[in-house]
Amino acid sequence: MKRLMLLLTGFLIIILSACSHYEIPAPECPEGETGMSFSGDIQPIFDQRCVACHAGTQSPDLTAGWSYDELNDGGYVDVDFPCESRLHQVIYVEGHYDNSTEEEKLKILGWIQEGAQDN
Repeated sequence: MKRLMLLLTGFLIIILSACSHYEIPAPECPEGETGMSFSGDIQPIFDQRCVACHAGTQSPDLTAGWSYDELNDGGYVDVDFPCESRLHQVIYVEGHYDNSTEEEKLKILGWIQEGAQDN
């Protein structure tokens, strides 16, 4: 019995030592469009594509007058790591990707990359 346990322990050590840690690299963050204005470029996207669902009953509220504060105070925007922003992740990765065009997504990303100003 001791011999079997020793053999199994040795086998387990060999298997575990053969395992390696592989890290999947994150995709590169694309360059968003430059010169984006929240009121002139971003809010119209929300008005056209998002407020059907995000009009106060589903967070974040993306209606005009509320959206900027909801996104920034709610932690949806990360100007230090724009592609890690919750807003970017939702529209690119988590099922909302069909709700807007590639151009609209790059406008939103560009706005975040430029500091997510309320302009």
